[in-house]
Amino acid sequence: MKKYERYIDRFFDEENYDNVKLEDNDGKEIEFEQVAVIDYEENYYAILHPVTKLEGVNDDEALVFMIDEENDCLVYCEDEGTAQAVFAVFYESLDEE
Repeated sequence: MKKYERYIDRFFDEENYDNVKLEDNDGKEIEFEQVAVIDYEENYYAILHPVTKLEGVNDDEALVFMIDEENDCLVYCEDEGTAQAVFAVFYESLDEE
């Protein structure tokens, strides 16, 4: 695994294919595959697909996290409208390719 100066730098490295490990509120480690980084309304968002089975999340679903550059962390996007908009931008980018 490549060493990064800041935790979030791994999300902007186009050559990084390592999975991401996050902790939930109970301290349980959850592994994610990075799908994309999306620039939306002056913020960056990471779309992450859980490798670890999550209750309430289907195998074909992904979650959206805001990349908090100031605090060098990810913040789960609880706003459904923002999450849907981020996915819309992602799907548009796929159509363009």
